[in-house]
Amino acid sequence: MKWICLLLCLSLALMGCERSASLSGAPSAVLRPGYVGVDLSHHNGRIDWNQLEEAPIDFIYLKATEGGDWKDPRFLAHWREAKARGWLVGAYHFYRLCRPGYEQAQNFIQTVEVRQGTLPPAVDLEYAHNCEPYGSAQETLADLDQFLISLEAEYGMRPVLYTTKEFHADWLAGRYDTYPLWLRALGDEVPETRDHRQVDIWQYTMSARVPGIEGKVDMNRVPGVRADNK
Repeated sequence: MKWICLLLCLSLALMGCERSASLSGAPSAVLRPGYVGVDLSHHNGRIDWNQLEEAPIDFIYLKATEGGDWKDPRFLAHWREAKARGWLVGAYHFYRLCRPGYEQAQNFIQTVEVRQGTLPPAVDLEYAHNCEPYGSAQETLADLDQFLISLEAEYGMRPVLYTTKEFHADWLAGRYDTYPLWLRALGDEVPETRDHRQVDIWQYTMSARVPGIEGKVDMNRVPGVRADNK
């Protein structure tokens, strides 16, 4: 009886550890070192998915929403197609500094269904095409906290923060260090933030050419060397 109790306690402890790990949201648990991916929105136009399947990419992030009420008109079609073809796929939200965080979270949650096997939700945090915060810095960060907490509660995964070095230094450094980091830093060298944090996903170009996509496209890489040497 004593051994049965010990085994039961050990099993419960292991289950608790597994659940904690699954809620971390770190994309590295799914996106392995060296994986390459694209992020797409309606700006990329119609996608020839048959051609895209021939491209050397491993994952796709799709823009779903922006602000409190805007939805990407191509998101659902892109999402269904990417999932049906077996891609590693995730959705992202463009965060508007002048809109309440809870309102933006509801926009995303109403648009992106909860489904096993998808990448953690991501939030685009940058100055380009954004608006001025409607409140103080403290109020703005409280709104962002509410947004992130709402997404993690809904999807069971910590959201990925896509950002630039400038935005990270101004708003995120030291406050969101436990969130997976997706950094835009165009060039050939794997970047780090100004406070020397390593990145989980690196956007290294915004002008790649990929079969099946008209025009230029953003390309991203998980730092490290691929195990399969592709």
